[in-house]
Amino acid sequence: MSNILITGDKGFIGSRLSQVLREKGHTITGLDIKNDGNILDAELPTNIDTVIHLAGRGGVRESMADPKAYWYTNVEGTKRILNHYKDIRILVAGSSSQYEPHLNPYAASKHVIEKIPHNNVCFMRFHTVYGDIPRANMFFDKLLNNKLDYVTNHERDFIHIEDLMNAIQILMESNFTGPIDVGTGQTVRISDIRPDLPIKENTPGERNKTQANTDLMTELGFRPKYTVKNFLTNKGFEHKL
Repeated sequence: MSNILITGDKGFIGSRLSQVLREKGHTITGLDIKNDGNILDAELPTNIDTVIHLAGRGGVRESMADPKAYWYTNVEGTKRILNHYKDIRILVAGSSSQYEPHLNPYAASKHVIEKIPHNNVCFMRFHTVYGDIPRANMFFDKLLNNKLDYVTNHERDFIHIEDLMNAIQILMESNFTGPIDVGTGQTVRISDIRPDLPIKENTPGERNKTQANTDLMTELGFRPKYTVKNFLTNKGFEHKL
């Protein structure tokens, strides 16, 4: 079993990952920028075998309001982690947004971090993660709490958080380095999830479509088990999926 540092361990993904890995017998050290200070100032632990760097600022619209904060946390923070842990395995939370870095500061920050040199790093390009765990102000949180005012015609590759847990563990145990898409390869049109709501056409900074290239993850043995259709049906939502 390994000594694993998870940054962002109190977040949507990090909290579940910490639980899963502890249940597997790993020793988890958590570092969360909300509770432990900025990643650039926090004391970094020693005796770590693997780092899973999830800490960072998310959100397209928020990044457009405060681009400097996104650069500071996402880019400079990731640079510090990679420079500090030069000789061990690191998994970094990237984003499918990085494919179009010109659209918003969040996407730009995720694009830039993949250029930071390291000998043993995997940049996990997460697609849109959903699940039962609350993720404040995100689409599925608003959906489950009946707080959606509108939908869009964007298409998204949604990956359930339990599938993501499996994908991260596969990447932990592999020797894969470099960027890799983590999604299902299937897309869902947002307006089909709640066809009763009005469609908002103009959403600055947003990509029209995201879809993971799953070839590399498939080669590593990843097979997603969850679908948005079954998730919504089990929750009692009417949809067009």
